[in-house]
Amino acid sequence: MNAVVHMVSLLPPEVIRRLAVLRVPRLVAAAAAPGPRGPLDVEQATARLIARWDGDLCGLLNAMTRGELAALALRLQMRGDARSPELRAALWGRGAALERGGVEVAPGVQPRPIVLGGHLVVQARPRGLYPPSPGWPREVPAARAAQPPEAEPDTLDELLAAADRAIGVRLGGRGRDKGAWGLRAARLLGIAQGNDAEPDWRGDVEVKTVPVAREPGGWWRVLEDPAIAMTGEPALAKLARTLWLARASVEPGDATLVSWYLLDWDPEVARLTRRYLHDRPKGPAGTRARGLYLHKRFFAEAGLLATLNGLEAS
Repeated sequence: MNAVVHMVSLLPPEVIRRLAVLRVPRLVAAAAAPGPRGPLDVEQATARLIARWDGDLCGLLNAMTRGELAALALRLQMRGDARSPELRAALWGRGAALERGGVEVAPGVQPRPIVLGGHLVVQARPRGLYPPSPGWPREVPAARAAQPPEAEPDTLDELLAAADRAIGVRLGGRGRDKGAWGLRAARLLGIAQGNDAEPDWRGDVEVKTVPVAREPGGWWRVLEDPAIAMTGEPALAKLARTLWLARASVEPGDATLVSWYLLDWDPEVARLTRRYLHDRPKGPAGTRARGLYLHKRFFAEAGLLATLNGLEAS
């Protein structure tokens, strides 16, 4: 049974109309089905909802308010007195069971979402290399002394070994320079600041930090869209092979590296990059400079979140 179709059929007409006219985020507008302009009747609104969220039960539940979620839970003879995150998770579980039809399937066939920021997020399985962990989600690593290589690594294995040694090293106060932590992380890997027009390590691997933080429930999430390049620079060429360094704040004003993730370009990564790469002003207020940023959703769909939260969560 199609869970989205079934749940939409249980929604009151006023909820269907409200959801049907929600603004489509710019980054996903290309994937959204076009619809008629002007007021919609219930049949038109229902068709638009199903076209937009067919196969994306998480997206439908994330768009609903707590009252709407509670009412839907009651229609399904479930408890409706929980908070929005718990209601979304419970309703997803009911919808997933409907789609399975009582048959157990592998997590890779029906990946279970986690709750980040109160919303459901599906973690894609990792597509690249990452360090092992004794448990999931990863713990904030204990502080360790810096052991940068004496010279730039000669091989990719040496670069990744340096990344292993950098996990847990405290990066110190950042000051007003937003790029200071990224430069220090690169130096821990033996990489000096080089030509901005090509990837950092020998023109082959771009090294980028991405800020992460733990939710109260323990899951890691990406805090903000990392900057990739200034507008006009070859951003796609830089992302052909990227070593992402997950950076978390620790003591006030300090940060550390939690893990790393080596992601190579393939057709799926190319699709996600083109979908989630966007430009916006970069610099102080009033600047005319613009930079290219990668939306946080990229890291869930490209596998980085699963390297922090664990494969059983995905």
